[in-house]
Amino acid sequence: MSLDLNRDAVVTGLWCTAALAANIFFIQMGEGKSKFPAGERPPEDEMLSLAKKSKKEGIRQTFGTADNEKTKDAKLKVVRWQRVMQNALQNIPLGLAVAWSSMLTASNNSWFPNFFIGFAVCRWAHTITYVMEKQPHRALAWLGGWICLIGMLVLGIKSA
Repeated sequence: MSLDLNRDAVVTGLWCTAALAANIFFIQMGEGKSKFPAGERPPEDEMLSLAKKSKKEGIRQTFGTADNEKTKDAKLKVVRWQRVMQNALQNIPLGLAVAWSSMLTASNNSWFPNFFIGFAVCRWAHTITYVMEKQPHRALAWLGGWICLIGMLVLGIKSA
């Protein structure tokens, strides 16, 4: 048995996978950076350049154990970034598993790359709209991602 994968579909898949990996990296960087003004980094991180502004404002890095009024809004931003990450980790691995497994049978279907690209674009849109506190845009991006995921799955099953 040999696999007859459409090269264009594989290249599209690689680019979409790279875009989704970049999405996770973006979220991790945003989440990490958001923790400095909230004092939620480990104490040894006070030596990092990103901690200087917080330190000048009297905010110590204590894993967030010190409660004060200065960090209230910052802590809400940390929670927002954590929720963005949680949602990405719930959706992106499943989407990639569906995409790459469906590609084994549906790579020659002209709709397949569109669904994969759509999934990646929707996940990025979800991240951006979540960080920017935009609703219903966030919900629509999430729904669009699921529609694309289901589309890939249906194509994969139908082509098997």
